[in-house]
Amino acid sequence: MNIPRTIKDISVYGCGGTGSHIINGLARINYALKQLNKPEIYVTAYDYDTVEYANIGRQAFYEPDVGHNKAKVLIDRINLYYRTNWKSSPTKSPSSSKSDLIISCVDTVKSRESIGKSWCKKGAFLMDCGNSKTSGQVILGQFDGDLPNIYTEHSDLMYGDEPNETEEPGCVDEYFRQDLFVNSVVADHALHLVWRLLRWESLEVRGTFFDLNKSITNPVKL
Repeated sequence: MNIPRTIKDISVYGCGGTGSHIINGLARINYALKQLNKPEIYVTAYDYDTVEYANIGRQAFYEPDVGHNKAKVLIDRINLYYRTNWKSSPTKSPSSSKSDLIISCVDTVKSRESIGKSWCKKGAFLMDCGNSKTSGQVILGQFDGDLPNIYTEHSDLMYGDEPNETEEPGCVDEYFRQDLFVNSVVADHALHLVWRLLRWESLEVRGTFFDLNKSITNPVKL
């Protein structure tokens, strides 16, 4: 499926287990685009949380980052090393967005529900990234566009399967709850889709479901 290059402004909601790796990967994508003389991207990262010692190792943070806002730490580092002018916001995802692509890396049903009900411009892309202990999914859709709205297509992402689902974020749990590399695998799948959109302006699939323990990967076909 050919998709004309319309993505310039990208928002990342959530800068924890998956989001921190995605933001670093977007910086690599932006650098590669410059090398190819293609238009650069502009990224805004949203997260109200601060770095804790429990985040080090699985997330893209280090001991000096502890106590500082996650979004600001990541964006400040990228702006320094890659000479970009990206923006961070120490807040939850906004109720409206003018971004061309929103990458959701939140870890509660309540947050997904809020994003699903937020206002976005016609045709904006939305990518949902989520995981459990050793499995995860990446799904790309659109708000009122050619691709399905992912939160309408997969309503379980918004409303959950369990009526009493806990809202405790998984990003602060120990490794017995979320395996060490599951977030980076989610991020790699998401970044590959973004790279396909920006570099080749085409897609063969629009997401994937995977299970690391079973070595299973199921693509989401167009």
